[in-house]
Amino acid sequence: MKYSRNTLNKAGQTIISEEDVFKVAEATTMIDDWRALHQPVLENMSAQVEQILATNNIPVAFSSKRLKRMTSIVDKLKHNPKMGLGGVQDIGGARFAFEDIPTLLSAYQLLQNTPLDDFSQERTYNYVQTPKESGYRSIHFVYKYHSKEVDKDGLLVELQIRTRLQHDWATAVETAELISQSPLKASVGDEQWQNYFKLVSAIFARQENQAVSANYANFTEADFCKQYDKVENEHKFTEQLSSLVGAVRITSEKSFSKGYVVVHINYENHISQLRHFTSEEVGAANELYSKVESSIDRKKGAVVLVSVSDMTELLEAYPSYFLNAKEFIDALLQFHNGCRLSGHIT
Repeated sequence: MKYSRNTLNKAGQTIISEEDVFKVAEATTMIDDWRALHQPVLENMSAQVEQILATNNIPVAFSSKRLKRMTSIVDKLKHNPKMGLGGVQDIGGARFAFEDIPTLLSAYQLLQNTPLDDFSQERTYNYVQTPKESGYRSIHFVYKYHSKEVDKDGLLVELQIRTRLQHDWATAVETAELISQSPLKASVGDEQWQNYFKLVSAIFARQENQAVSANYANFTEADFCKQYDKVENEHKFTEQLSSLVGAVRITSEKSFSKGYVVVHINYENHISQLRHFTSEEVGAANELYSKVESSIDRKKGAVVLVSVSDMTELLEAYPSYFLNAKEFIDALLQFHNGCRLSGHIT
């Protein structure tokens, strides 16, 4: 690799603890360069996964690729101090979503047993079978790239596969972070919001006939109905998320097809700006991404560089960047209405 693990760990430590702005700027520039090296590796891995799924007639609801945001890198290092930047496995990440559990499990079985050219499958994490404490559910594959190009040899990229319902939950958490002003994805911050998402995760897992966390292992359908009704009456969490739907105005200089998109959301004025780049303009896309990222206040906005096929896929893959939790809300409204119809709540 272009940078050793020790060099990366030092750079990571610098950006989270160093007070010298010049040292932080130097470390940030190096990390930006290292992050950009993941882009072609990520594209390679994702293209192979797409081909494997298509060849075996496994339908994909939508897919996307992204380079990890600097703010997310900083948060991860702060909450996992022993990891070090060199141990971060998802600097480049691809995500494939499926309509239901049977399709997801078919994809999981296939990908477990199908090697990718120039990649070794390093680790697999099945958070569907064993959900995280936060309620997060998805399946992750970590791949290592093997290449004659020294700069890229040994880079790690991550593949996430999940159902649409699991995706709705995960992106709703990101939207709620804007309301609570706390990193809920890292199980940090507002405890009431954290508990709400743990409960909803268990509700969704039960709907998909999958494992729920230990706290809800003995819950019946009536228990889930009563607990959700109680929490929603007291805190109006779903209502708060619902109030954001449609609140964002999207500005884009043109429609797009494939390539890369830099998305910037301003939390204060509820505007999401898009800038599209062709596949050949990946260098310019990374450059703009880094510049915008270094200039914004993370409490007022966020930026991400993604690769999607079109606007529809962008809206499905990254609803939190448009303050849109509609599918998540609709699933809960359907559950809540079912609770009333069954007589579990009034």
